[in-house]
Amino acid sequence: MDTLIKINKLSKSFGDLEVLKDINLEVTEGEVICIIGPSGSGKSTLLRCINQLELQSGGTIFYKGKNIGRRNHDLRKFREEVGMTFQNFNLFPMKSVLKNIMLAPVLTNKKSKHEAEKKALELLKKVGLEDKALAMPSTLSGGEQQRVAIARALAMEPKVLLFDEPTSALDPELVGDVLEVMKTLANEGMTMIVVTHEMDFAREVSDRVVFMDEGYIVEENNPEEIFTNPKNERTKSFLSRIIGDENS
Repeated sequence: MDTLIKINKLSKSFGDLEVLKDINLEVTEGEVICIIGPSGSGKSTLLRCINQLELQSGGTIFYKGKNIGRRNHDLRKFREEVGMTFQNFNLFPMKSVLKNIMLAPVLTNKKSKHEAEKKALELLKKVGLEDKALAMPSTLSGGEQQRVAIARALAMEPKVLLFDEPTSALDPELVGDVLEVMKTLANEGMTMIVVTHEMDFAREVSDRVVFMDEGYIVEENNPEEIFTNPKNERTKSFLSRIIGDENS
């Protein structure tokens, strides 16, 4: 498989606070990577740097072999191919579910409204919300809003999807529907980088698990090794606490 994203010696600081330190990571086509770790470890900042919502302080990020940090890089085209969903959905509140999904393909990809609407309805069916096309976001549950946000990202036909803790703002009973959609995407071969605190999901779906702490990638391996035989003491203590809390 081809390497889609390659990160070399990435760093990010906010003033005197160094949030990311010497990050090196490669993502191949069709791979699902789950990033886990304590709050404040730099997980979400890493995703935002990949999508260039935050500009890195140092290091390079390559997409399909091209340095996306160069001034002449087509950032709009890059974001069409590398979609992102957020913790709090970021839907347009005054537009219907259907129009939320149609907006970017019409404005950015110059698709006809008829074509965009057809695709949007297909995606709503895919995420189990075909009956919510004309609903307003405020009438939906958090889980439904997140599934709409995923459909909106898919409408741009991305090569990679970034998920920033997609279930963290949801009530526990709403998490399952969102994770099922993500599992389907993974099974269909979508390249995904997922920041998550859902350990069962990371164990079941990911090809690789990356553990971050204090701005560093401390350990990365296949899920079986990470969860049953972690090498780093910090990984061991984190997982014993998190999995212990889940089982209590």
